Amino acid sequence: MGSLRAFNPFIRPGYFEVFCGPMKSGKSLALLHRVEKLKYMKHASFLFVKPKLDTRDSHVRTRFHDVQHACVFVDESRPEEILSLLDGHALVAIDEAHFFNARLVPVIKELLEREVNVVVSGLDLDFRGEPFGPMPALLSFADEVHKLSGVCDYDGCSNPATRTQRLVDGAPARYDSPIFLIGDAKEVYQYRCLFHHEVVGKPHIDFESLSKIEQQKLG
Repeated sequence: MGSLRAFNPFIRPGYFEVFCGPMKSGKSLALLHRVEKLKYMKHASFLFVKPKLDTRDSHVRTRFHDVQHACVFVDESRPEEILSLLDGHALVAIDEAHFFNARLVPVIKELLEREVNVVVSGLDLDFRGEPFGPMPALLSFADEVHKLSGVCDYDGCSNPATRTQRLVDGAPARYDSPIFLIGDAKEVYQYRCLFHHEVVGKPHIDFESLSKIEQQKLG
């Protein structure tokens, strides 16, 4: 079908855009709004993708369900399946990109080389406050990055929140708990700022050990 430029000269083919931030920061909403615009462009078809790991809903939708789109589930360990589903679509939108493995990176690069536009949303940091899955690599070569945030949920704080706080039975989750927890009834997530983000048992950075390791590599 060709690139989106064939239908709109102001859209660049092979353009890669990323929406990232903590949970509940509006990433899926932003992704949906990007795709909503294509409804008014003749012949501009698109493919919506979600990882199979998150099968709670067969649609990509906002928290308020006011905007939604049907999606295709792809095995998060085999993101190359996206290439076989392309079928002439001019744009691929990927929600919850952090769940995919590192092979999502070359898949997106291949799409861009085919002049397919790609829009991605995902958590840039996991509940530990550490880089999540393929997101750091995706952010590094995206043409445009939108870093979203919320307002810290900690009582009395209103700082910008860029972290996802995981609470289990009302208490901060341990550092060694699983990264992926889908639909656990005991699990709650909140916005948190850097100063009120808590992870029980998180190891402290040992700069002396890091320095020794770096010296060994140089030696």
